[in-house]
Amino acid sequence: MRIFTICLLLLTVLVSCEKSEEVNQPPSTSEIRGKWELQSASCFCFFSDDFDFGAHKLEFNTTVNEVIVENSDDTFFITGSGTYPFVVENDGIIIKGRIEYTYRIEGSILTLIFVDNPQIADDEISLTYLKL
Repeated sequence: MRIFTICLLLLTVLVSCEKSEEVNQPPSTSEIRGKWELQSASCFCFFSDDFDFGAHKLEFNTTVNEVIVENSDDTFFITGSGTYPFVVENDGIIIKGRIEYTYRIEGSILTLIFVDNPQIADDEISLTYLKL
């Protein structure tokens, strides 16, 4: 009877243990550090066939939490050219204290997806950058 009780107790413990799920960790700020060149933009906007996405770059300095934004003379995507503060929170990045994107890094590809206002129909934009 004692062996039966021990076996039943062990079986109960084994059955009650659940397999833990892997939690996707947000990218670390060290992964975003460096210079990134825009490769493509997906949005409700028009680009000519010869549009130069490569003229748009981001350089993240995680030591001082600043991003340098470079744009072509006539177009910008995130904000005008300049140096701005940024904050990383979970899987989001906030630039200038108000422009918010979710982001993910896969190898040398950075994807920024604008956190849009659901009240505005055409403000969705997804930007894909290549690390230089």
